Amino acid sequence: MRKVSEKDYRKFIMWAKDNTANCVYPCSIAEGIQSGDIYVDDADVETVFFWHYCGFGYISGKPSDEFLNDIYFRMISDHIGRRLVLITSDDIVKDFFCDKEVLLDSRLEYSYPSHKYISEIDINDFRIEQIDEDNLSRIKGRIIPSFSWESPDQFLKEGIGYIAVDQERVCAVAFSAAVSSDEIDIGVETHEDYRRKGLAAILAGRMCERILEIGKRPVWAHSISNTGSMNTALKCGFVQDKINTVIRKRNSD
Repeated sequence: MRKVSEKDYRKFIMWAKDNTANCVYPCSIAEGIQSGDIYVDDADVETVFFWHYCGFGYISGKPSDEFLNDIYFRMISDHIGRRLVLITSDDIVKDFFCDKEVLLDSRLEYSYPSHKYISEIDINDFRIEQIDEDNLSRIKGRIIPSFSWESPDQFLKEGIGYIAVDQERVCAVAFSAAVSSDEIDIGVETHEDYRRKGLAAILAGRMCERILEIGKRPVWAHSISNTGSMNTALKCGFVQDKINTVIRKRNSD
C-alpha cells in the first residue's frame, strides 16, 4: 500500500465521489478541504483508501487481501499513534474482517431531501452564536470542531458551526464535521447538564438552513445504538438512507 503525495490528492476526487459508503469524508481529503491521507494499492490503481484526520477510513475500488491486511495492521497497531475506524458497505471488506480481532457495528446514514423548519420556542433561556475565533476555544467535549479539523485556523477558514450559550457557558454545539464541495456532515454535542432540552435539534436546524443557503447538502450519520442522534436527525427532517458497517479495534472509542 503506497501513500499518495498531497500534491496529487485531486487526482482521486472521482474515486472519493464513487465511494459506496460515504462521499463527504473522502472528498474532504481529495479536494484539499480537510486533513487526511490517501493510499493506493500500486501504480495501476484499483483501490484507494481515504483516512480522514478524525480517524474515519473509507475504501474505494476492489481491495485485495494484501491491501486489507495493511489496513488491519494500521487499525490494531499500538505504534501508529492514530485511530482507524473503517466505514464500509462492501461485502468483501466485511467478510475479510469478520474473523479478525475487531468490533463490527452498524452506522445509519441519512439524506436530507427536504427542508423542515425547527421551532425555537424553547430556546429563550439560551443565546445562539455562530462559531468564530472569539468563542471557538470555549467549546469543550469530544464531538467538537477539534475532532475532525486539524487546526482552529483550518476550521475557521472552511467550516461553519453554532453554539448555544447559557450565560457564558457553552452548553451545546453543532458544526461541520466534514466538508466537501457538495455536502456537509453535521456533528453535534450537548453537555450532559443540558440534554433533553432540544438544543441539538435547534443548532442542527440552524446548520441545515446555512448549508442549504450555500448550495450544499446536509448529511448525518451515527451508530445504530445512538437513539439521541437518531431523534435529533428526524426532528431536523433527515431521512434514513442506508446502513453501513463500522469496523474498529477492540477497546477503542
